[in-house]
Amino acid sequence: MTASVPAVAVQPLTGALAAAGRAVRRGGLLWHPLTAICAMQAVLSLTLVWSNTAFGDEGSYLWVGHLVISHWLHGGPLPHYARYLSGSPVVYPPIGALADSVGGLAGARILSLIFMLGATILLYLTAARLLSRTQALFAAGIWAFSEPAIRLAFATYDPLSVFLTALAAWLAVQAGYRGQGADRQGERVARVPVRRIALVAAAGTALARVPVRRIALIAAAGAALAMANITAYSGIVIDPVVIAFAFLVWLPIMGARRAGYWAGLLAGACAAWFALLMTATGSWVGLTASIIERRAADRRSIPFVVGDIWKYSALLIVLAVIAAVIAAITENRQRAALLVMLGSTIFVIPLAQLHYQTAFSIDKHLAYGIWFAAMAIGYGIGKLIEWVAPARPGLAILCCAAAFLYPAANAWQSAWQVDHGWANARSFVASLRPVMARSHGLIYMPVQVHVAQYYTAQGHEWKRWAGPGSMQLDPALPRHDWGTYYAARLRTQKFGVIVLLYRTTLSSVTLPGDMLLSPDRPHISQALLGLVGVNSGEPGLPDLTQALQRDPAYRLVAVGPYDSGVGYIGYSHGLYAIWQRVGP
Repeated sequence: MTASVPAVAVQPLTGALAAAGRAVRRGGLLWHPLTAICAMQAVLSLTLVWSNTAFGDEGSYLWVGHLVISHWLHGGPLPHYARYLSGSPVVYPPIGALADSVGGLAGARILSLIFMLGATILLYLTAARLLSRTQALFAAGIWAFSEPAIRLAFATYDPLSVFLTALAAWLAVQAGYRGQGADRQGERVARVPVRRIALVAAAGTALARVPVRRIALIAAAGAALAMANITAYSGIVIDPVVIAFAFLVWLPIMGARRAGYWAGLLAGACAAWFALLMTATGSWVGLTASIIERRAADRRSIPFVVGDIWKYSALLIVLAVIAAVIAAITENRQRAALLVMLGSTIFVIPLAQLHYQTAFSIDKHLAYGIWFAAMAIGYGIGKLIEWVAPARPGLAILCCAAAFLYPAANAWQSAWQVDHGWANARSFVASLRPVMARSHGLIYMPVQVHVAQYYTAQGHEWKRWAGPGSMQLDPALPRHDWGTYYAARLRTQKFGVIVLLYRTTLSSVTLPGDMLLSPDRPHISQALLGLVGVNSGEPGLPDLTQALQRDPAYRLVAVGPYDSGVGYIGYSHGLYAIWQRVGP
């Protein structure tokens, strides 16, 4: 083992942090470095809160949340949404919908930001118990300035799930260390000569208090982890990490046998709570559809997935590996095992994504592993600075600044690009709302439907929204009969509003000023189809466009750009067209 550097040697670097820690103990929370880290995290995330309209997942979960709340208050049927949600419909959606009712989309996103700040605070508290306060601050900063922590200030289930996972880990640490103090108290009382019955009773009481307190904390940790899992089914992959983390934390406190016993109890508590909550909320169908029977539609090649993993976590992977090596060389076996395990968690989510061969939502999912790996990285950075500071304090300070500033700048830029990768729906919603208000009948919108449901009052009239199957082409139908098929569907289905989105390969979508035309203007379909690229929309979209143009019962009432910014959803420029039924 390498000898530790004396505290005096690193005083130029750690003195301020130590003074801040003393200020906290005196009640000076405002001046604690963690406050500055959380403030910076909040500022970076807030730049994204108002930067774009809702994307599909946000619209879906907030829309479902409002329906669930309405059902609880007024009764009535609900749509079968549980199958396509990646988390229980009765956990995050109602919570997000309440925040949306108070502050709109920004309110729901700020609620998610609060969850992420809570995860940062829990990370610091956990790391401070296991490591030094300085290393805990590095860990909190590495996490707070990572891309997932910055970007997860958006209105989906992920922030709540990450927070609950962090809470479970913190409770597990509390179960070990609080029980340790009670164990020692019980041992001290038990060593007193038993001269009176009262002392015997006191010893028994002190000893009995240990398992009760520990059981309560472990049961709470299991419940928090189970809630994290039903909030976001994808979080199940991190459960073994949480249990292994708890075992390795408890190992030096109580020994392998008892640590294994309590870790088994944590796993059992999590499983029991999970089964109970999934059954009570009727969420098994969603878990089956989104995890067990996962579709192959979002599968990508392994090089593509590896590229995305490297894009979002390359620096963190390198730092985690370095930290694990340092711990293996310098620490005793039990402490090294804990730190190596923490550093290895940076690979858990990437391996899961490679298993499913998907890069879908990879930056969100990486948050689980980064939260744990940040503790090892914080340890590694602290150790490196201890070694460098005695000889070159200026270089050590520069390394400290780089450890925070470069990841923060890089992560924010990446988060900004992702946040602007989906279509800005402002123009589309402004055109759609008045049309929906004066329309009756079914609503057909094959893509971006949840965005429309969230932003329009008619979203609550869920029975009016026709699914994609209402215009589903029969694969056996000859290509030359598609137009006839769509014309028949338009006559029999009685749609009130039809919204089509066209993907284009144009560098810009330039619409003539007279594009909002009367129904007797010729060649409208040709003008629209001229803007549709070779990869546009669903099969048959040109035929449906022509059928709408020829049907006198429908009028084209709005056309406009529906661009997707940097092309995150597969195309950079698009066009929306809204038809309204005006005939019988």
